[in-house]
Amino acid sequence: MNAQPDYSDRRRHARFELFDYAVLERVDAAETHQCVVIDVSLGGIQVRSREKLPMGIKYRLTIGRGETRPVLITAEVRYVGPIPDTDLFSIGFRCTPQSALERIAWVEYVHDVFKSQGEILIG
Repeated sequence: MNAQPDYSDRRRHARFELFDYAVLERVDAAETHQCVVIDVSLGGIQVRSREKLPMGIKYRLTIGRGETRPVLITAEVRYVGPIPDTDLFSIGFRCTPQSALERIAWVEYVHDVFKSQGEILIG
């Protein structure tokens, strides 16, 4: 019998679910799209969009943070797949921060998401 390796989740970073709005701006063209962020990690982001984005293209994501200043992150499209029985696409991005300040802002954002989820769980 051949044992098949389990590739079900090969992510390097834990993912944290959320629901936030974002604007995607293509880095190399004057093109913007709106989407909903459904999970984040230190290394990536997953969104839902009505637009099917091309693989390998970099976007600048501006993610709303409710009452606080939005967070900006540059990320590359790594996965695009249709969501059955909807007109939406699931899009996975790999974060590619363009500066130390962008990387720090992203880490703080993911930490804030983690912290708020922990506070909800404990009470």
